[in-house]
Amino acid sequence: MAPKNDKDDVLAESKPEFSRPVDVTGLGTKGRYFKFQATDEERHALARRYSILGLDDLDVKCRIAAARKGAFKLEATFNAGIVQACGISLDPVTDKITRKFSLSLLQPERQRRKETSQIDFSPDEEDSEFLVSNIIDVGEIIAQYLSLEINPYPRKKGATGEELGQKIITGEDLISKKEKKNPFAALKSLKHKT
Repeated sequence: MAPKNDKDDVLAESKPEFSRPVDVTGLGTKGRYFKFQATDEERHALARRYSILGLDDLDVKCRIAAARKGAFKLEATFNAGIVQACGISLDPVTDKITRKFSLSLLQPERQRRKETSQIDFSPDEEDSEFLVSNIIDVGEIIAQYLSLEINPYPRKKGATGEELGQKIITGEDLISKKEKKNPFAALKSLKHKT
């Protein structure tokens, strides 16, 4: 058996945690439908990737179809149950995420045409990516969209910060009501002097 080296570690780390490759060669406009779930191993790997406490479930329904010459359209819906640490108390916080999206996937020859023409972006425009080959990794695309839905500042209901001996300071706490002064009070005193 050959000794393990650093290159093996890098290759192991570069494998997608949630891979569902789909060959789009010869795919028509009717497309193909897929339904799949993440395995326990995949969910644990994704939780490590996102630095969250856990990923309870991940269910995906999607359709891939040819949209026009050299382009494909992915329409997907996923449901995920995630567990994160509360940003204040560090207690577990569960959240259910449901996301529906569509993505245009363009062949390399379409990419060259798009690079030479002017690109205008619209917030209403659907996302697009360029294909490297005729294989689309639907699982990795879902993993990327899921990462965008995770709350970066999860908070347990009722968390006030006092659990850690701290209080979350609001704008109202900075100035007591007695200390609030009318900014024009000084001008009023000048008016009476003249």
